[in-house]
Amino acid sequence: MAQWYYVDKNKQRIGPMEAGVLVDAMRHGQLDINSLVWREGMPVWQPLSMHLDALGVPESMRMRKAPKSNNASMWIVVAVVIGLGAIPVLGILIAIALPAYQDYTVRAKVSEGLNQAAVLKLATSETRLQTGKWPNNNEEAGYSQQTSNVVSEISIPSPQDIRITYSSNVPEVAGATLMLRAEVDANGVIHWECNALGSNKLGGPSGTILPKYVPSSCRP
Repeated sequence: MAQWYYVDKNKQRIGPMEAGVLVDAMRHGQLDINSLVWREGMPVWQPLSMHLDALGVPESMRMRKAPKSNNASMWIVVAVVIGLGAIPVLGILIAIALPAYQDYTVRAKVSEGLNQAAVLKLATSETRLQTGKWPNNNEEAGYSQQTSNVVSEISIPSPQDIRITYSSNVPEVAGATLMLRAEVDANGVIHWECNALGSNKLGGPSGTILPKYVPSSCRP
């Protein structure tokens, strides 16, 4: 099968991966229809929007626009206030904007962990479809441990579940976990849900990471 690459929001090249993994990364907000993608045989990097059919992107995801940054809007307001010389108000806005921006940067790193887990999700799904059983650990899924500056471990703690553990390089979530739970529907299609602290979608265990640091799909 064709192996795809894409450029993430930090301008880093991610890949190789199969089309399904790339679409899953899109579902988790790692890229959108305007992101650049490439596979062998393409002369240049091209917008994902040119390859929606080849990648099998669902119709529900094709109309998504690139998310607007609330933080960018906040800094526009700050700039206007500077122009007006309203220093006291400026201080209040900065006090609001800085924590919001810090939370945003942590969420971006947490999302990197979700993207890295896409490989194990695919391996787990393939094992379930081929054997009719969920793998009990990484070895049964045929997955080799991968770590990064953001993630210290991605593992299968129990059937149907994947646990992402974040490294000390991200102090706000150091040692915290995000849990993924899988389920097979009546048509034999595997669906995944993400659970942070206080979330138990699909009856899965909660992670320990605070909801403010995760994508909205992982919150209670």
